[in-house]
Amino acid sequence: MRIVSTTIGVIVLGMGLGLVWLLSGESQRTPILVLNREGQTGAHAPRQAVTAEHSKVVLDDLRRKYDPRNRVEFRVSSTQDTSIFVLATGVQVRTPSGWKTEAEEYRGEIWRLKAGIPREVCAERLPSETWRAYVRYGTEMKGPSLLRAQLREAWVLRSFSNWTGKPWGGGRWSGSYELFSEEVTE
Repeated sequence: MRIVSTTIGVIVLGMGLGLVWLLSGESQRTPILVLNREGQTGAHAPRQAVTAEHSKVVLDDLRRKYDPRNRVEFRVSSTQDTSIFVLATGVQVRTPSGWKTEAEEYRGEIWRLKAGIPREVCAERLPSETWRAYVRYGTEMKGPSLLRAQLREAWVLRSFSNWTGKPWGGGRWSGSYELFSEEVTE
């Protein structure tokens, strides 16, 4: 009887310590993302942002969609390596009542951003006087929020594997953030 109670005590203590370790976690710095027009560094650009050579830019797939005479290239850069789920990119115009979305492209892509290597975002130049480009994205879940989502999925599926047979977890995105360029007036 004493061996059983000692074993249960050790198991409970181990689970408690594991939970405290998991929840305390290592505080991670949040990467700073910046969207600038090609060849510009904005006033809000972080000092840690590294300028990149033209050959190190990850080109946008939409580059071929827009006429080169009307295409404007922007760069998304990050202060540290990170992954984001890009839902959409687009262009907004200034109206008397605020910013209005003029054109939007659904992306549904995962971008793995490396510090110092910008990602290109193409937009079509607008005849409007003042406009800006934007990127709508979500961030990758980590730590307790990821564990909570994984445990919830395991509970709903009543299994620790999904229907494909692969281990569950990872690839979870949360939040709805928007990254805007500086105003373009031409």
